[in-house]
Amino acid sequence: MKTNDVLSKKQKLILELLNRNNIDKLKDFINSLETPLYFLNSTNFDLFTLALSLNCSFDIIKLIYNRCNYKTLNYVVKDIYHLYDMSNHKDETIVNYQNSLEVLMDSNNNVKSPLLVSLEFSDFQSVEFLINKGADMYFKINGKYILEILREENLLTMRKLNFLLKNGFSLKKFKIERLSNFEFKYIKKCLENFVFDINFIKYLLNLYKNKAGISKRKFNHRVNNEINKIEIPMELYLKYLDRKDYKKVEYLYKYYGTEKTRSFKDFILFYLNYFDRNFNKKSFYDFFNFIINNENTFPFSKEYAINENETIIINKKLKIVELIKNNNNLKLETFLKNNNYILHCLYSSKSEILNLINEYNVSSDIVDILRKYFLI
Repeated sequence: MKTNDVLSKKQKLILELLNRNNIDKLKDFINSLETPLYFLNSTNFDLFTLALSLNCSFDIIKLIYNRCNYKTLNYVVKDIYHLYDMSNHKDETIVNYQNSLEVLMDSNNNVKSPLLVSLEFSDFQSVEFLINKGADMYFKINGKYILEILREENLLTMRKLNFLLKNGFSLKKFKIERLSNFEFKYIKKCLENFVFDINFIKYLLNLYKNKAGISKRKFNHRVNNEINKIEIPMELYLKYLDRKDYKKVEYLYKYYGTEKTRSFKDFILFYLNYFDRNFNKKSFYDFFNFIINNENTFPFSKEYAINENETIIINKKLKIVELIKNNNNLKLETFLKNNNYILHCLYSSKSEILNLINEYNVSSDIVDILRKYFLI
């Protein structure tokens, strides 16, 4: 389908004028019309989203908004203007947008709202105008929030998120579960903005202004109250725990609530076991190594972590001895292969392996297997 096949003569004329970004000629054209400007709009043709897509001047944006007499800005239009040549667009991000339009159309059926379009093109002046005129940041398109669509289109940036947060976007209406597929920096920013919101900032400023003293205990209590305003969904913890991204799990832990420390410990241990897919304790060993080697706020002491890993090592050594004694070469090789991650911790020298060989008078097959995995 081509643009010329679906547009009327007047629509093609105004499309050309918008592309030229000439407000004087646009006004002349509008004044020459015998019917109101909004009569040119249709299901697949909307002057306002079109002007935003073509990065028209802000004066043109306001002109079209006023002359089309929009009752609401929370509407969608199926965008067919992707066929129009935007190669001379002044915003270089449009080139990337143009190159990925087929993906965008597949991801959201190419259905647009004015706010979505202005955010896609990073037109922050128009974004602010739209929000002030009633554009809803929580408006859903095909069941998805605008923020989710921007992420799917790979057009979400920290600047865009900060702009939305500054203008009132909050996790009060956008459930944190919907952030599970977002980059962590966006999750962190939304959490911090929601928890330490404007009311908390005003509280701190009021303390400073009145030079009012506050005890450390009372201040920590207030901070904990702020943190406990939100409950982190378990799938977020599990996502980063499974990836062994323990720093992010630790960051999320501060929102868990100090009174639920015991349950958090049980939760972590349960899912470390769940993620032990090869039944070799690697998930436990890696996590406790993080505890041992890093300063952290997890409710596990370094002593506890050291003892747990030492127990894992002892049990591995006992199992190896058992398999060697039973001369079970197949099971021994399978065991060593599955536990290759920790073999370097089991025996401190080659002489220890040689002592095992001599002590249990093992077969040549067992010797070959031990040579292979312990490089003796």
